[in-house]
Amino acid sequence: MRKIILLLFLPLLHITSFAQGHYTGSSFNPGDYFAPHAGWIIPVYYGYANMNYYNDAGNRSDQLITPTPSDPTSVHIKQNVKTNSFILMAIYGGKGKILGADWGMMVIPTLNSPTANIALDYYTGQTGSGTYTFTNKSLGFGDLYIQPVWLSWTKGKWSYALNYGVWAPTGKYKLHDLDNGGLGYFSHNIRVASRVKPISKLSISVAGTLELNHTQKESDFKEGTHLTIDFGSSYVFSSKGHEAGLFGHFTRQISDDTGEGSLLSDRIWGIGGFGSYWLKPGKIGIMGRITQNFSARNRFAGTAAQVGVNFLFMSH
Repeated sequence: MRKIILLLFLPLLHITSFAQGHYTGSSFNPGDYFAPHAGWIIPVYYGYANMNYYNDAGNRSDQLITPTPSDPTSVHIKQNVKTNSFILMAIYGGKGKILGADWGMMVIPTLNSPTANIALDYYTGQTGSGTYTFTNKSLGFGDLYIQPVWLSWTKGKWSYALNYGVWAPTGKYKLHDLDNGGLGYFSHNIRVASRVKPISKLSISVAGTLELNHTQKESDFKEGTHLTIDFGSSYVFSSKGHEAGLFGHFTRQISDDTGEGSLLSDRIWGIGGFGSYWLKPGKIGIMGRITQNFSARNRFAGTAAQVGVNFLFMSH
């Protein structure tokens, strides 16, 4: 049962993103990098995020583009961007082994209001001086995440994982459109992770995710590569699997943006916590989590919260 508990509570990924690119640090709980128990898991979640833009100096700012003597253009934004998102996941844990590893697959379609990423894309498309206010309240399909490679190996107290996933630009996208639901480009996520259990109920994990981005539709813009380090721990309180944990992340852009609309390199830190409770152990569970970001540069950052229900259909 403990193996099942540690990986069910996947939060919202792109749909509560504060940053450029699809992947947001602390998008997984500490045990979620490792392949699930054989069977199906269907999580349903709602997420809310409250974000503000922080400039290259790390200060909250309503000025996205700083004017210079050679380029007097400036763009001021409405400081606060709030998003609401819904997600339905399909997670499959396979039977047997692949290369000696437990394995699984994951598909995540998203339904969301425009994210801070989309607000950022909208603002960078403005070329005249003045103030542009982001007030869109539409709701539509976002980009689709597929993780066909989800492998994990366990030896004694240690576990290791290798994941590969791709974000497909299935959400509506038109260059600098206010009604966009997606980012307009593919992103590849390559992740390695490790976990240790000093005692049976306590686990500590660390993971590194490399995100590689393609060129955006209708433009020559290409988001730079990002490296995210996620870390955290969790504790299982009872034989029924009730669990709580802490997590954190650090994300840094490691290559420059290219093309029209390029921005300065960005970075961000974040910390948070989660708790889960089994209404019916091994069948139905509920989860809540909250993340606070800080030390952001050239990014939207703020507070995100998610609540969800997980339905398990496990093989025996």
